[in-house]
Amino acid sequence: MPLTIADISIQLLMDTTSALQEIETRMTARAFTAVHHPEQGPAVRRVLEELLEVLDRTSPDGVI
Repeated sequence: MPLTIADISIQLLMDTTSALQEIETRMTARAFTAVHHPEQGPAVRRVLEELLEVLDRTSPDGVI
């Protein structure tokens, strides 16, 4: 059966949700590690900044 626009939209939402959960899990793990190893704190902050920069840079027409 061919994909419909609704199917593609649902798949995109599912992929986005899955990716966001993975990002949250990984960043939380890094943050907890940095609590015990403060020297890793700047690297965690840098990853967050870079992620936000990518989102800003790739945002169509400034849409957040």
